[in-house]
Amino acid sequence: MGYMMGENKRNKKGQKGIPGKDAVQDKELFVAVVNDENGNVVRLGKFRLAHELDNALGRVATELKVSKSELVRSVLTNFVQYHDEAKEIGGERFFEAKKTIEQWVQGRSEIAQLLSSIISKDHIMDLESKSPESKMLSQQLVVLAKMLNITNKNVI
Repeated sequence: MGYMMGENKRNKKGQKGIPGKDAVQDKELFVAVVNDENGNVVRLGKFRLAHELDNALGRVATELKVSKSELVRSVLTNFVQYHDEAKEIGGERFFEAKKTIEQWVQGRSEIAQLLSSIISKDHIMDLESKSPESKMLSQQLVVLAKMLNITNKNVI
């Protein structure tokens, strides 16, 4: 009733807090919950996350038939592997600085130049090739190049 009268609920024991404002609404999870040699439960890797994310993790873990802690461990392990592999081969990684407008325009112009080059080579193949298989292959390459161009417009 005090909260309804405009009283602040923060820092008071026994109250749930204000959703979205207080850390009381967050959930605590552990990355590993194991038993030691004496049979005691040992919890490792404590972290906090929003209760909505905890609910989503629970739903996904249930679908995959694993515990939430096992799901978190596998997701973190796979993320680190993906990040390291992308770094080694020069691929796109998560959580990097976003592309600038100039970089985006440069990428688009490179794709446009490659598409024009493939289309011009298709015209040369049509004029100079006698083989219908070669002409068909050239046309298929043009279609694939156009599809990549459309994908590039949507992704970059």
